Formats: sequence, C-alpha cells, structure tokens
Amino acid sequence: MISLPLAAFLAGAGVGLTVAAPIGPMGLLCIQRTLALGLAAGLVVGLAAATVRAAYGILAILGLSATVMTATEASAQILSLLSGAILFWFAGRVLRRQVLVNPAPGWKSGELLRSYRDALTFGFSNPLTVVLFFAAFPALATSASFSEAPALVGGVFTGSIGWFLALSSAVNALRNRLPARALDVTNKASGLVLAALGMFMITSAFRPLLL
Repeated sequence: MISLPLAAFLAGAGVGLTVAAPIGPMGLLCIQRTLALGLAAGLVVGLAAATVRAAYGILAILGLSATVMTATEASAQILSLLSGAILFWFAGRVLRRQVLVNPAPGWKSGELLRSYRDALTFGFSNPLTVVLFFAAFPALATSASFSEAPALVGGVFTGSIGWFLALSSAVNALRNRLPARALDVTNKASGLVLAALGMFMITSAFRPLLL
C-alpha cells in the first residue's frame, strides 16, 4: 500500500507532467535553447517552468486558486500583450545570433542565468500556464492535508522538470548529429515560430476590442 506522502508526490508528478507535456511556447523555447546552446540551456528553461508550476502549486494549496484565476482573467489582455512581446524579444535574439556548436569557455554561467530569468518571466506572464495548471490542480490541492503539501508540490516540480529533461535530452541528441548549417537553419526556424506565437498572443489580446 502506498503511503499518503508518496501518493501525494505521485499525484503531483502526474499533474506536473500533464501540464508540461503539451508543446507550447515554453516547450518550444526549451527546444530552441537546446539547439542553440546545448543540453544545459534547455534544462534551465525546464527548471524555470518547473519553478513557476511549483509556485502555483503552493498558491493552490494555500487556497488562492480562485484569487489567482480572477486576477488572471481581469488582466488577461495585459498578460497576453506582455507574453507576446517577450516572445518577440526571444525571436529577435534567436534570429540575430548564431548557434554555438562549441561555446567558448566562460559563456555558460551568465547565459544560463539569463535563460532562466527570461523563461521565468515568460512563465509567470503567460495566462495559458495559469489556466492549464489550475484546471488540473485544484481537486488535488483541496483534498491534500497540510502534511502532504510538500510532497504534492515536490511532485509537481519533479513531473515538470522530468518532462523537460526528456525533451531537452532528445533534442540534444539530435543536435549532436546535425551539421552546423542545419542547426543554424533549424534554430532560425524556431525563432520564426516564436515570433508567430508572439503575434498570435498579441492579436488574441486585441480580439475582444474588435468584436
């Protein structure tokens, strides 16, 4: 028989995996960072995504799901504009830079910190993340006791980071097999997709005003 903390951990891991698995803007950003800079850069994006979901898990356990959803709905237009602008910014950086097949020594710490910061900012500003997470998590949060809360949140974090580990590892394996020219073309294509997603989010924000 599974103990209650372990059951809570596994339930949280299921939620974290379920919310992380659809390839959306954060998944695409993980793919692009891995293609451009390697496995560590992709994992940092996954770490940022897992941090965001764990934070939302804590808010849900504290009974703030309705508050967060209400605030998100009230500011959905602003958040969509912000998310779209961030995606455009990402896309511009991608299209301006070359893929680092063999990065120079000393690049890593600063680049990884920037990647984490940027992904974290996008994760908290993306209203879709809030909607998906709080659609899956409230039933677990309300049924969990206070003693189970750390296991539940830890499960959400682990499930989310586990998915991004698998994704970035698969992309990195492909990266190691592609020539530099193909990597650069693929990286630029991912930048264009990020720009398209940014345009979609911005037009979605303005759509209510046009109706």
